[in-house]
Amino acid sequence: MTTATTDLTTPATGRLLRTSLVLDGVATGLTGVLLAALSGVLDTVLGPSAAFVLGVGLFFLAYGATVLAIGTRRTINRGAAGAVAGANLLWTVVSVIVVIAGMLSLTTLGVVTALALAVVTTVFAELQITGLRRS
Repeated sequence: MTTATTDLTTPATGRLLRTSLVLDGVATGLTGVLLAALSGVLDTVLGPSAAFVLGVGLFFLAYGATVLAIGTRRTINRGAAGAVAGANLLWTVVSVIVVIAGMLSLTTLGVVTALALAVVTTVFAELQITGLRRS
């Protein structure tokens, strides 16, 4: 019996992986634009300072562009896609810790937003991991 194995150096071409990376990149980038552009307003609505919201927005913008670049390559680098899925799971864990520990003095809407983003990043990570397994 022969078993086919793939490692992180084998290029991936699956549709689910590509779609989840592209949607993740676009959604993260757009969220970054909104956070950065509205940081002066969102600080009072969400809780953290305007500088913090701006920093998160700029990070999202850069991260979204990177994820989009990975997802739009002709062949997707499995290692890069795995790193994106891992980073998404890390974001989820950190978000939950921040909420539970009360580290940012989030408002109720800030808590809801942080947890909603954690759910979204978990869904993207799951789709990306499933896409990696299938391709």
